[in-house]
Amino acid sequence: MEEYKRFTVSLPEKLYEQFESFRNKLGISRSDAIRKAMHALMISEENLSTSSGDVVGCITIIMSHEHPDIKKEKHSHDPSHSTDHDHDYSSGSMYANVHQTDELLKTDIQHHFYDIIISTMHIHLEYEKCLEIIAVSGPYTRVKKLKDDLQKLKSILSIGFFIIDNKTD
Repeated sequence: MEEYKRFTVSLPEKLYEQFESFRNKLGISRSDAIRKAMHALMISEENLSTSSGDVVGCITIIMSHEHPDIKKEKHSHDPSHSTDHDHDYSSGSMYANVHQTDELLKTDIQHHFYDIIISTMHIHLEYEKCLEIIAVSGPYTRVKKLKDDLQKLKSILSIGFFIIDNKTD
């Protein structure tokens, strides 16, 4: 009989609720769902790791995003007033939370990979959630390193890695 190891996973409440709803629809246990997700991740990474030449593709990320309290007072975003631009956007020092720091780090990471990034597209999905599509072309090891560096950011909710060999023959 195969021996099993037990471990604890900490998730944001919303992700946990979405996961529970999803796995209940499938009718599978938490353990089975986690096992399947782990296998899918490892298989996709193993298939890509056989590439040693140039690749082309994209890295997609969905990030949570929090906005600085520019007015220095508590306020909520009202989507019905999407043209409300009465903030003072002049430069000045302010405290940055994890999401804002991650946004700065994401930009810095991308600047370090200017040699393989062809283009980026930033899409505002919701007031506090964004999608970024990063088109890449270059050595597999550089593209993989870019993905790995981005994946370390805490505000990344999801990351996709879609690449193919860029064979010229």
